[in-house]
Amino acid sequence: MSSTQTLAGRLSTTVGKELIVGVTGVLLVGFILAHLVGNLLLIVGPEAFNHYAAQLNNLGELLWVARIGLIVTFVAHISMAISLSRASAAARGTQRYEVEKSVGRKTAATRLMLISGVTILCFVLFHIYDFTITGDREGDRSFIDAISDTESMGLYGVVFNSFANPLRSLFYIIAVCGVGLHLSHAISSVVVTLGILTEKSTDKAELAAKVIGLIVAVGFSSIPLYVLLRAHVIGV
Repeated sequence: MSSTQTLAGRLSTTVGKELIVGVTGVLLVGFILAHLVGNLLLIVGPEAFNHYAAQLNNLGELLWVARIGLIVTFVAHISMAISLSRASAAARGTQRYEVEKSVGRKTAATRLMLISGVTILCFVLFHIYDFTITGDREGDRSFIDAISDTESMGLYGVVFNSFANPLRSLFYIIAVCGVGLHLSHAISSVVVTLGILTEKSTDKAELAAKVIGLIVAVGFSSIPLYVLLRAHVIGV
C-alpha cells in the first residue's frame, strides 16, 4: 500500500475527518481574525478603511488565489462536519449509550456548531452579495448625506450606509455572534479530539476558546453598533 493510499485511508476515518475539520477550522480562524482587524479600521475613519480596501485590491491575482483557497477550505470544513454529523446520528441510532459516553463533552457543542455553521454560511453569502457583487464603491450607496451628498466616500460609505440600517446591523450582529459561538466550540473540539492535554489543561483551553469566541463576537458587533451610534444618536 502506497503512502498516498495510507494517508487517504487515515483521513477517511472519524478521527481523520475530525482533524480535517480542526485544521480547516484553524485556517478559517486566521481569516476571521485578520478580517476583524481590517474591519475595525472603519472606526478609525474613511482614509484608513479605504486604504486597507485598496491594498487588498492591489494584490491582484494573489487575492483570487486567497479567495479560492478560502472557498476550498470552507467547503472541506463544511463537508467533513456534515459527514461527521451523519455518522454520529447513525451511530446514536444503534448504540446510543456507547456513543454518547465516548463523545462526552463534545455532543452538545457539535449540535450547536451545526446550527451556527448554517447561520455563518447564510451570512457569508449575503455579505459577499451585499459588499462585493452590489457594492458600487463610487455610486449613490457610497455617499453619506451628513458628510457630503455629492462626494463619494468609497467603500467606507457603502459599509457605513449599510450598517446605518438597523435591520442590517441586527442581522450582522446575530451572524457574528454565531461566528463567535462556532469558533469557541470549534477550538474546544480540536483540543478534545487531539487529546494532547491533561484534563485540567483541557478545561483551561476550553475557557480560552470561549474568551476568543467572545472577543470575535464583541469585536465584529462593535462595528455596526458604532455606525448606529454615529448615524442615529450623536450624528456623523
